[in-house]
Amino acid sequence: MHRSARAVAVVLCLLPFSVRRPTHADHFAVFVDNYLEEFARMHPSIAAGNGLHAHDDLLEDFSTRGVAAEVALLKNERASLLAMDETMFTPDERVDRRILGGIIDGWLLEQETLENWKRNPMQYASALTDGIHDLMTMESEPAPVRMRNIIAKLRGAPGLLAAARTNIRNPPRLFAERGAAMMRGASELLGRDLDLAFASDSHPVLRDSLRRAADSVIPLIDAYAAHLERDVVPGASGDFAIGGANLSRRYLAEELIDTPLETMVAIGERELRKSQAEFRSAAEALAPGKDPQATWRAVRRDHPKLGGVVPATQRIVDSLTHFVASHGIATLPPGERVIVAPALPFDLGFASMHASPPLETKPLKSVFYITDARSDLSPEQQEAWLERYNYASLSNTAAHEAMPGHWLHSTYMRRTPGKIRRIWIGLNPFPQPSSGQDGWAHYAEQMILDEGYGNGDPKLRMAQVSDALTRICRLLSGIELHTRHWSLDDAQRCFEREAYVAAPAARREAERAAYDPTYGGYFLGKRGIQKLRADYAMKMGSNYSLRAFHERFMTNGIAPIWAHRQLLLPGDTSAIID
Repeated sequence: MHRSARAVAVVLCLLPFSVRRPTHADHFAVFVDNYLEEFARMHPSIAAGNGLHAHDDLLEDFSTRGVAAEVALLKNERASLLAMDETMFTPDERVDRRILGGIIDGWLLEQETLENWKRNPMQYASALTDGIHDLMTMESEPAPVRMRNIIAKLRGAPGLLAAARTNIRNPPRLFAERGAAMMRGASELLGRDLDLAFASDSHPVLRDSLRRAADSVIPLIDAYAAHLERDVVPGASGDFAIGGANLSRRYLAEELIDTPLETMVAIGERELRKSQAEFRSAAEALAPGKDPQATWRAVRRDHPKLGGVVPATQRIVDSLTHFVASHGIATLPPGERVIVAPALPFDLGFASMHASPPLETKPLKSVFYITDARSDLSPEQQEAWLERYNYASLSNTAAHEAMPGHWLHSTYMRRTPGKIRRIWIGLNPFPQPSSGQDGWAHYAEQMILDEGYGNGDPKLRMAQVSDALTRICRLLSGIELHTRHWSLDDAQRCFEREAYVAAPAARREAERAAYDPTYGGYFLGKRGIQKLRADYAMKMGSNYSLRAFHERFMTNGIAPIWAHRQLLLPGDTSAIID
């Protein structure tokens, strides 16, 4: 049960005089607990993904009154945080204080200045589905408990949809279109997927109650989706761009990066040229004299047969695991193994690592889910699907999602001090510290090859660089779109021409930049880790160890790279990226 700051103070007053008096750090720990309690109450869908389940029975309150209350609370929390005397804090707590201040600033920017709750119906769809989906997939509680929480959560759906109708006014057309599509997806989740998720549960009466609760909400969701399609999309003309000043504020709040946007663009363009040269070099090594794109298409056609994607992925993950352990990359948790399994019937997608959130009271089962091609597809459709699972790209995806990427990182975060660096308080288009989370996984893709995995196979390098090029174009597109230098067509051309992404996927990438302006965090995080590693090695000299660097970094959590620099290089004031 959550204990308020006042309750803690009362208990402390009743303790014997000889007991240690509370320090500023004690107050900070109480502040963090209170902050997370309030955050979980206001954003239960996001909190559940972090292992915070006290309010799994609630939906977000996006009413005008609810948002105003959150803004007022955030301002009070920010004032309280700034008033704390951090001279009594440990180094970890000083870093956590700065991170939490950035998170609060990011939410204030989101809710008070950008007001996406007025212009992005995707937020309402995500709030409706993400928390329910988490209760369907993550076994944080027995199935009956999770079903009852979903039933209770659905009681808030009419209010959430009413808030969406009231708040959304002239959104960007793209946001309205995607919001309608996501609402249709929410209807499908409740109409079909919910039954599949709990089909094996032995409580038919409870399952019937769950079905009735979902059936009462589905017509409301369908009606709102139809409203968007019929009444909102045709006339939607809002501007999705948030402007350079707000984009800089988001990067500073989320990532604690104060690098000017034009400097980020220059770094991105430089690395784009460098990575393109690496791609051409790998293609030349594989097929001398051939067109690099033709060589890449040949690599993509080398993939598992229908029905073979899961076992192929398990072999690759096991191979990566052996390499990490035998080549001094990091120590592996004893008795644990990454398990690859077919995607759940209600959770089909390309590939997803369901790692246990570090704040779960006990680690949940972690599974790397993969979706094979469907047997009822035409041979051409099967081939198009399986090309995405070509052996080279599959290796890169496994390094990112599992070993030594997100899964291994999550196991080390069980030992991260405090709570701030064990959470990712954000959900697109909300602020989230991705440089230390996705940046690590993106770094892992290249690092594993640099350390010798695959014995220099140029196919693996082409796949790794192909994904790196996409991440660089994400940085450039986010900045250029939101500073109004590019159109969506310009961003699409960047992905097509510079990262060699096919047109449909390039369009999706460009559109994501419109509602996720800081998704350059993948690239910035990787660059920041590479610079930190070099600077740390110089500091340590002959005592430097790659294994020790990786283990310290992962144990320090998913914080922005600035925080990692402070923890590994105390007092550092140099640039985070260059």
